[in-house]
Amino acid sequence: MRRTAGWLLAAWIGLALMGLTVAGLAGSGPRALAQAAVTATPRPDGSIVHTVQEGDTLFGLALLYGTTVDEIRALNGLDSDLLIVGQELLIRPPQTAPAAPSPTPAPVARQPGALCTGAFEDRNGNDQREEGEPWIAGVRIALVNGRGFQQTLISQAGQPACVRDLEPGYYLLALDDPAGYQASGSPRREVWLPWNAEVTLLFGLRPAAASPVPTPSPAPAAASASGLDLTRLGEALLLAAGFLALLLVGGAVGYWVGQRRARPR
Repeated sequence: MRRTAGWLLAAWIGLALMGLTVAGLAGSGPRALAQAAVTATPRPDGSIVHTVQEGDTLFGLALLYGTTVDEIRALNGLDSDLLIVGQELLIRPPQTAPAAPSPTPAPVARQPGALCTGAFEDRNGNDQREEGEPWIAGVRIALVNGRGFQQTLISQAGQPACVRDLEPGYYLLALDDPAGYQASGSPRREVWLPWNAEVTLLFGLRPAAASPVPTPSPAPAAASASGLDLTRLGEALLLAAGFLALLLVGGAVGYWVGQRRARPR
């Protein structure tokens, strides 16, 4: 009987203590939540900082702000649940505003291209037009492509000559060397023309080297109507006459000597 009474007394004491605990929680919880709702105003950067009021607990603050006790501890570096009145707790860190999406550029409409060409006096021979190198007008330059397009351009003085409204593709420019000039680079150029582009390709020209003047050969000696060389014929006749004169002189001397020996003494 005494044992039963002891058990009943212990149960009554336990129930009384539980009631006091529940009453305390019921009285402090709403007050803490109401106080927190007043003081926790989001800052301009989106962060929320709560100033601890009397009766605040980490559990109550976690319920109020929809977070967890561990999250509040991590944000504030807490190693215990002890809170001090007036203490500032970071409930939510600053929020990074999402970057505004960059506007999508409007697509560029495709337009036909243009090819420009011309000729200039390439004084330094580098095939690049530089200041002081004059334009040469009147040079014919053929423009063709593999699809049957053909056109002849005439170089102008002071600016390139252009052909517009050309479809993209490979084009060939062929230079017709003018009189007195020769190309300082290749006289044939292949170029790629894209959409919405203007390509300029110039030809450098240099004065052509003068052709050497041939040395005149001596005129041949006059010949007779029969085709014989009269000079050589005259020399042969002169030699023959000299030989005949020697024979005559020798014969005369021999005759005189013979007559002298034939006379009686």
